[in-house]
Amino acid sequence: MHESILAMGLARDSEVVDALLEERFEIYIAGDEEEAAQYARSHPVDLLLMDLTGSAVPLTRLIRTVQREQKGRRFPVVVLTPSDMDLPVSRLFRAGANDVLKKPADTDELLARIRNLLSLFGLIEEQYGQTVTIADLDIEPKSRTVTRGGIPIELTAKEYDLLLYLARHVNQVCSREDILKYVWEFEFHMVTNVVDVYIRHLRKKVDRGFKQKLIHTVRGVGYIIKEGQ
Repeated sequence: MHESILAMGLARDSEVVDALLEERFEIYIAGDEEEAAQYARSHPVDLLLMDLTGSAVPLTRLIRTVQREQKGRRFPVVVLTPSDMDLPVSRLFRAGANDVLKKPADTDELLARIRNLLSLFGLIEEQYGQTVTIADLDIEPKSRTVTRGGIPIELTAKEYDLLLYLARHVNQVCSREDILKYVWEFEFHMVTNVVDVYIRHLRKKVDRGFKQKLIHTVRGVGYIIKEGQ
């Protein structure tokens, strides 16, 4: 199967599109955010390519939309910018871009960067697809299943996302702000107890009935999964 690129802002008859097709990439050019969401809902996205010249959708919003429809599947983001753009490139990286090229982009360089990113993210995806084991807790990212001591644990989608985030930061304190940002994708400070509510749900399902408690509170900061007592 050829790598799939979801693009926005590119002209269908552009040199970039021709070069990607010649390299046997599958490319879908979305006309707006809804088209991008519809495509991402039913197709795997290996890379998101955005030309700021031809798109009115904010980069951060587009990335979030595609991420939501991809159900957590990771993909790199490449942004093409006009040569006279005043916006600092650093802002694009903070918004979620993995690489930024000014137009007119050299197609050979663009293809090389895309190949490098796909290779890197392929390794990351492979690593992220591996079973996460903490004590007798096993999390299977590919099937989104959880067991403890061999006993299946039924979690909601968001409970699973929260548990996996904590597990991938085992023995590290995760602040409520970071959890809101990376699990709920809230980029701003807001007064909410949603994290505390979901932690209570997880404790009932993951820790209740087991001598070793995995989920711990760090008062005034956040939460941590500890591998050992």
